[in-house]
Amino acid sequence: MATPAPAPRRLTVGNDANHLADVRSFVREAVADFGGSQRVAEDLVQAVDEAACNVMVHGYGGSPGELEIEAARVGDAIQVRLLDRSTPFDPTAAPARADTTVAPVPRRPGGMGVGIELLRTMTDEVRHHVRPDGGNELTLVRSIDGPAEEG
Repeated sequence: MATPAPAPRRLTVGNDANHLADVRSFVREAVADFGGSQRVAEDLVQAVDEAACNVMVHGYGGSPGELEIEAARVGDAIQVRLLDRSTPFDPTAAPARADTTVAPVPRRPGGMGVGIELLRTMTDEVRHHVRPDGGNELTLVRSIDGPAEEG
């Protein structure tokens, strides 16, 4: 008889960047509980940290809010969902990273696509849905076995 998968884990934090250390610890512990390697943990910590930071810094536009993070083992992968009530933003529809070989021009902070590229390269799959009652659901999937494929 197969061993049942560990129960999903959940964390809710305010949209304050001071909570990012809690988010990173949560992801590390979840990956360990779900049987993921150090490499899988490092990949997911980077991807989730980037996504959470974007919600905290940009998504709520300085207004108070929460970020819910759910982690679960689904088959041979770890799935992390980030749920918020901020302005809808679909990173899967964003263009590829900006061309850094072109001379720099004044840009707003961010905007070069580096964070979105990180999500794509550190995970095997990125999915986004606008929540029916407002906000975003971002799902990051990382295989437990083998490296993430570049997105």
